[in-house]
Amino acid sequence: MDVIIVGGGIGGLTLALTLHRAGIPLRVFESASELRSPGVGINVLPHATRELAALGLEAELAKVAVATREAVFYYRYGQLIHREPLGRDAGYAWPQFSIHRGDLQSVLLAAFRRRIGADRIHAGWKCTHVEQDAEGATAHFCDTASGAALPPQRGVAVIGCDGLHSVIRKTLQPGEGEPRYSGVNMWRGVTRWRPFQRIDDVITRDEIMVLSDGYKRVAGYHREDLER
Repeated sequence: MDVIIVGGGIGGLTLALTLHRAGIPLRVFESASELRSPGVGINVLPHATRELAALGLEAELAKVAVATREAVFYYRYGQLIHREPLGRDAGYAWPQFSIHRGDLQSVLLAAFRRRIGADRIHAGWKCTHVEQDAEGATAHFCDTASGAALPPQRGVAVIGCDGLHSVIRKTLQPGEGEPRYSGVNMWRGVTRWRPFQRIDDVITRDEIMVLSDGYKRVAGYHREDLER
């Protein structure tokens, strides 16, 4: 039997590629009707890049990511607070990638379809509950758009990669309750702007953080080809 993965985001697709590399058959079921990733940037630190590189994805990621060289901290009036190297520039064997979440998921999804097959991932399947016995586990689904029941899916195991409001987690930890809101909102946006950080007239690949009172932060990522 297959392993059933609930969730086709970054975690679910990475797990799928890892299982496939080990020769373990699998299917992925995603609740969204369309496989896409909202949001903006994410930092893939060297220990995470190591795992993606082991899946043969480093070159593909490098095409759509910034291989970030250093982190630079400024106060809101422009005074330099601190700078430190990142990724390979800090001595790691793997780079740090600053990348749009959608680009990261697109690389993973393309590798999934190429290696495992588009017929092994199903969109619009919302998991409602899971049952387990001595021989395996069964995931129950409904159609995300209509709410109509879909055929149960039986597997040797069901693995939850279904995010913050995970149905799988609630099944395993029924008394845990809902996630607790921290009271902090983060507003994020993306814009294209000409580079402003240079060393010896060379445009840098920096993660730039501007701090103000109350620890507000503005982060920016430079990429050399944005100026061309």
